[in-house]
Amino acid sequence: MLIMKKIIFVTGLLLVLTTLNAQGLYFGPQIGFSQTSYIEKSDWDGKVQQSLKIGYQIGAAAELEIMSFLYVGAAVTFFQKGNKVVDEFGTSKLNLGCIDVPITIGYKVPIGNLSVFGNIGPYTCVAIAGKSHYHSEVMDEDFEYEVELGSETGYYKRFDSGLTFGGGVDFKQFQVKANYSLGFVDLSTSESVSMKNSVFNITGTYFLGRNF
Repeated sequence: MLIMKKIIFVTGLLLVLTTLNAQGLYFGPQIGFSQTSYIEKSDWDGKVQQSLKIGYQIGAAAELEIMSFLYVGAAVTFFQKGNKVVDEFGTSKLNLGCIDVPITIGYKVPIGNLSVFGNIGPYTCVAIAGKSHYHSEVMDEDFEYEVELGSETGYYKRFDSGLTFGGGVDFKQFQVKANYSLGFVDLSTSESVSMKNSVFNITGTYFLGRNF
């Protein structure tokens, strides 16, 4: 039910944005998948070893052409983030549902019917829900609980921001790109542990009405 509400919200947002379409300004749906983890350090153990956690993203993207080779891009997506830690005692998974808003500037180079581009810019993210799951190898049991975000007693901060950069390919209405995002905010409320987002994602976008 929660996922359906998010899909309806994103779809409604997309419909509103498409009504604002202007010359050189294009909107469209965006989907993709991500590999996320934290750059995490602790006072007692140094760097924490993590495995990449696979997630998905869905939302809407916009692109404003400033010149034939220069553009500004933005997106609003529901993004799965978190981390996965595996050791001899068990497997711990943190699943966070986030609203991610990157704003990038990009440079395009036409190659035949394609355009190759690179982009860079800041992003802002807010976590809206979270769950933690732990499987104990010792007890052969599973434990799951809701994650409290942003409160004085919660372990994880709700807001994040950082830098995203990458590149991709355009073909008519279609765009495929790969980006890496590095968070600048320490998301842990603990004084002995620091955590920063590290995200690699691949997305596909269909820009309505665009036809090179």
